[in-house]
Amino acid sequence: MPDFYRKSGICFLASIVILGVALAAIIPAIQMRQLAEKQWSDLNSRGVLRIGIDPGFQPFSFYGEQGWDGIDADIGRQIAQGLRLQVQTIPVGYDSLYDALHLWQVDIVLSAVSVDPARTADYAYTDAYFDAGIKMVTLQPTVISSVDQLAGKRVAVVLGTDADRAVRYWERRLPNMTRVAANDPADAVALLNERKVDVAVMNALEAMAAQAHNAGITATPLGNQPYVIALRRDNPILLSRLNQILADMRRDGTLQSIISRWSSR
Repeated sequence: MPDFYRKSGICFLASIVILGVALAAIIPAIQMRQLAEKQWSDLNSRGVLRIGIDPGFQPFSFYGEQGWDGIDADIGRQIAQGLRLQVQTIPVGYDSLYDALHLWQVDIVLSAVSVDPARTADYAYTDAYFDAGIKMVTLQPTVISSVDQLAGKRVAVVLGTDADRAVRYWERRLPNMTRVAANDPADAVALLNERKVDVAVMNALEAMAAQAHNAGITATPLGNQPYVIALRRDNPILLSRLNQILADMRRDGTLQSIISRWSSR
């Protein structure tokens, strides 16, 4: 066989292989887009946003006299309004929230959820709407900006909380740090105001309440615990719309207003 024909045949086969590889990459992307568009169309045709909730975590999600209430409830209603949909809440145990998404029982999960890196192949997360990380609360002008500065300090914390677990860990590692048990966040702040402790450690919402009710208090974050909305990864149109609504709520102050209202109770 002449070299010309042999080379032409090789080029033809190479083109076929390249085309096949390209199609193998393009077809799944097209199918994913079609699925996303169908889900978005179905959601709007239904006219209802199904929200999976675990109503056992005040003040984020719980049942009150008016039904579903809390920070997540207020945010969920704002989101549904932005999507021009009605809200349907579906109570689900915290350990079953992802199962409800997987089985198409809910469209989103809004219940003080944190990103789970082990689930990102199947589920997507919105931008954070709240950072629940623990904070160090001090009286001005004292500012403690790092854990190392707690050495030799008296630290108030409510027993049994995430903050308490963190303080116990530091107590074993920092010289002369003294952990002081408080009955509740208000008691921890009272100990601080009475100069019986140098710093109080509590979650972000409790720190916001302390600042709202006590002039001259400074709160310094120690770590991040972002709360997000979870949904199926194959629903990118909804994910984009959720992030846009959350961004709008941040920009016009609605999100901060909701959080501040509940932190001051």
